[in-house]
Amino acid sequence: MCAIAGCISFADAPDCRELLAAMRHRGPDEARQFVKGTVAIGAARLAIVDPDHGAQPMEDAETGIAVVFNGEITNAAELREELSRRGHRFRGRCDTEVVLAAFVAWGEAAGERFTGMFAIAVRFPDRLLLLRDRHGIKPLAFHCDARSHRFLFASDAKAIAAVLPQPPRLDLTTLADFAVLGTPVDGATFFEDVTELRPGHMMAVTRQGGIRVGPQRAFAGSARAATVTTAAKVSEAQADERFESALIAAVRRHCIADTEIVVSLSGGLDSAVLALVVAELTGRPPRTFTVAEDSHHPDAVAAARLARSLGAEHDFLAVSFESFLAAIPATLRAVEQPDLAAGPLFALLCHRIGLTARCCLNGEGADELMGGYAAYRTPESSLAAIEAALRRVRRAGLAPRDGVFTRIEALRAAESSGGLRDALLAHDRADPLERGHLQPVDRLSMTASVEMRVPYLDDDLWQLLKTLPPSMVVGPPGASGKAILRRFATRRYGERARAIVTRPKLMMPEAARGHLTRFRGLCERAIPDRALRSSEFGGLFDAKSDFVLFEMFRRQVFAKCEPSGIRDVMAEIAKRPEAALAAL
Repeated sequence: MCAIAGCISFADAPDCRELLAAMRHRGPDEARQFVKGTVAIGAARLAIVDPDHGAQPMEDAETGIAVVFNGEITNAAELREELSRRGHRFRGRCDTEVVLAAFVAWGEAAGERFTGMFAIAVRFPDRLLLLRDRHGIKPLAFHCDARSHRFLFASDAKAIAAVLPQPPRLDLTTLADFAVLGTPVDGATFFEDVTELRPGHMMAVTRQGGIRVGPQRAFAGSARAATVTTAAKVSEAQADERFESALIAAVRRHCIADTEIVVSLSGGLDSAVLALVVAELTGRPPRTFTVAEDSHHPDAVAAARLARSLGAEHDFLAVSFESFLAAIPATLRAVEQPDLAAGPLFALLCHRIGLTARCCLNGEGADELMGGYAAYRTPESSLAAIEAALRRVRRAGLAPRDGVFTRIEALRAAESSGGLRDALLAHDRADPLERGHLQPVDRLSMTASVEMRVPYLDDDLWQLLKTLPPSMVVGPPGASGKAILRRFATRRYGERARAIVTRPKLMMPEAARGHLTRFRGLCERAIPDRALRSSEFGGLFDAKSDFVLFEMFRRQVFAKCEPSGIRDVMAEIAKRPEAALAAL
């Protein structure tokens, strides 16, 4: 686990050390670069597996192929065995050595063999190849300036923006996309001229006679590219048996590490099941971590109850309203977009985990896989909210990308045919999962030098669930969702899981429900309507709190204002002393 970066330059000596320095929080153990010809690639490493033999970049002396790699390859053991049969001799047990050997053996086709979470850069003698995992768990951004003959890539888009000669500029089309759908789409970022490599894709950059960026190509087996056929005439019992086997195997793969594996408990079903399975597989309860406004919050109570039943050492973090407000600026900088995403509480939780652990299991992805959100029970309201947001964006004079309209048209067509719930589920498994959940979780955890693993997005489990009838996975329309996971927990863990299975879903942001409500109320009282009307961006937002978050993000990232708190920004927007806000 680490940050990766690189540079191709014809104008001057290639060097990616400045990029790595901007991301050193992601890899505090060691930072190095490899330079050959016009190419530099580098990594800042957080050692999780085989600390002694996993130094990056890693080069094969015979072929000149070199790699840097961020993530975990969950089928590394199987690939190591296959490559060993082909005659490769490994020095250690780290994933990076397997990744390098795979590209030496199979070239670009190696990418389709990997499972897990990864962002990889491979320096071949004639090209640079970038790859990203099928779900977008690990981020990878790039920038190309044909005029200066320079190409950059990095794990964080803001790291690239920070080293460019011109100040970073806000991409207004991305802002429009975000205002309509709640996330950027199609690899766009909020930084002009900085793009994300799309999940499940690879891209070659050649440098003969100048830099040429090839098209992004979905590699075989990509979850974004594969067409999955629903299994015919599968019974519920058969579905449950396959799911149980796949989930247990997924958690087992995600527990491979040379460091302690801990679990973040949200108080809900998804993380509770992970803790139960880890305890079963390892024969001992994992350490668990929970965050909420106070110990009486329903999420905190449910998490503590489960931890006691497991006999787990449980660490609970209570966050005050002022601590919540104080964490907002850093949260927005980390997630690289103007909303709270995984939220200040999650950011603070990650820092608490990072004091004593490096690797944590997290329940992200289960809701998108198995229909856990309340929106799936009333999908019409979700489409209506998107339509209303589109009208606001048009009134503000901005235009979203074509991809936004493509997504809206697909939802409209599904509503007409009676399939809106399944269409919304498919929509949420794409950009909203990647940009609204996985990237914020990755960036907030890596800010604290914590690797957050997401077993529900295991490739085999994902592919299985896509082949099963939605009624067996999600449950009937109007139900609570995740029916297959509830059956698994009840069947395998009985009384220990009963309370968590029947408990209404609240989700991670609900741990800050009171703080969020208070923050929104504060914004409504403090920010006059005229402040939104006088701003070129005010009309984009349905709530004043969203406008305040955008202004906080815009000022600290693009206007390069001196660091300030969220109350300071509110006071500037409202044109009133901060002391007056304190009385609200």
